[in-house]
Amino acid sequence: MAMTHTQALSKLAADTLVQTLEEDVARVMARTFALGRHDAAIAANYGGHALPPLLRRWSCVLQADDAKATALYRHKTALALAIVLHRNGLADAGLNAAARTAIDVLNAEVALSDDFFRKSAQIRQDFLDTPPAPPKRSPGLPDSLTFYRAADVVAMELDGRFYALYVHGCARTNQSPIVEFYDAVFDHLPQMAELADVRARGRRYNDGVGRVARFSISGLKFLPDPAGQFTLVKACVETPPDPGHLQKGDWLYTVSDIFELQSEVDSMFGPGGKP
Repeated sequence: MAMTHTQALSKLAADTLVQTLEEDVARVMARTFALGRHDAAIAANYGGHALPPLLRRWSCVLQADDAKATALYRHKTALALAIVLHRNGLADAGLNAAARTAIDVLNAEVALSDDFFRKSAQIRQDFLDTPPAPPKRSPGLPDSLTFYRAADVVAMELDGRFYALYVHGCARTNQSPIVEFYDAVFDHLPQMAELADVRARGRRYNDGVGRVARFSISGLKFLPDPAGQFTLVKACVETPPDPGHLQKGDWLYTVSDIFELQSEVDSMFGPGGKP
């Protein structure tokens, strides 16, 4: 009997992880399909556009050390992501190799149920060894619910560097936190004491003027973040980073999401921003 992607994912006993992966992939694919309507190159290779930001975010778990994420969680994440991608018509050879290893390790450690053990060969064959059907339509866009609150200070990891953000509030009730960056880059998870006198980071435009830069972020949902990319540094921080050296723009904030935020960081701090 054929196994569905949902049935395979349910055997991982990781509801929040799977939900986050499904919403992340849906968010990226919805945007990729929208861009593909006007760009033939993207439409011809959805994976080439969608996979890099996804893997850039989830590498925070997949490439983490044991202090940040257990080996079993990393293996479970690799397998779940591979299955979710397959359902959406995508595949990555490196990730699929990691997912095959994950099946072996999860079984060797008796980390999951007897049913997972019995169905492992079918999971491997159906979702890792069999190429996915090409994506045909855009998935629905997930909600923008968030568990982050005003006055939270949050660290964002990207390519091994850490950036600090201050949450000013939400764009709508419990949706899309509005964040502003501190003007600092770290090679470790920052502590609040390291941010005490750090100003706000702005965006410099073509006229050479630095202006206040705030972003409403959809997709920044669970706390803690199952991808390990966002970490709460401290809650109830009354004083935000000082934007006094920056001009105010004619807008309140830029509408963005956790994947578009990667490009914003690259633009504001430079790719691979250095401490």
